[in-house]
Amino acid sequence: MDRGAALKRVLFLKGLPDNMRAEVAAAGFERRLGAGEMLFAEGDRVIGLLVVLSGAVRVYKLDSRGRSMTLFVDRPGSSVLDLRHFDGGNYPAHAEACEDATSVLIVPRDRFQALLAAHPEIVAGAVRSLAIQTRKLIEMLKAQALDTVRARLAAYLLNSAGDERTFPLQETNEAIGSQVGTVREVISRTLNALEEARLIERRGRVITLLDRDGLRRIAERQT
Repeated sequence: MDRGAALKRVLFLKGLPDNMRAEVAAAGFERRLGAGEMLFAEGDRVIGLLVVLSGAVRVYKLDSRGRSMTLFVDRPGSSVLDLRHFDGGNYPAHAEACEDATSVLIVPRDRFQALLAAHPEIVAGAVRSLAIQTRKLIEMLKAQALDTVRARLAAYLLNSAGDERTFPLQETNEAIGSQVGTVREVISRTLNALEEARLIERRGRVITLLDRDGLRRIAERQT
């Protein structure tokens, strides 16, 4: 994808006149990366505006055990963590090419800041972009939180069962929720999901473990 076509797809630049986007394109240069090659690391100073022209860039976080969680995969026409330009911070995550022949347009930070000062319309577009990205992150965090509850509830069920396959739940869903860090309604939904997945069977408050190994695998995902 050429520079003009890529910039026309960037959320906070797409509404600009063609001549203004042409200024942005002319201010940058292209960098090519192979699969697995780092674009930047968490904590690095912001490079500038980064727009994917070909291939794909994965943005991810690492936990204390070195496990990665993908936040975004940016493809041609996407900008990479562009909002760092507006809060003055460093990069909050790592980014690397996840396909061979990945190409990124880089508009250096000082040049892009000069463009922002000359064209306040770019900043107005960024506000809209921020609202959309915030919504996406909230949905991602919600899904991650529910996965954690599922893991903790699986561990709770395994611990309650001991060596038995069938056992009664001695506590209310509210009490269970207080132990695994959630509320009664989420416990009810999660039990339903485990039953639909044929991991457990319920008869009132009596639980039968149908797939102990499956529950154990889920429980191991706790953070």
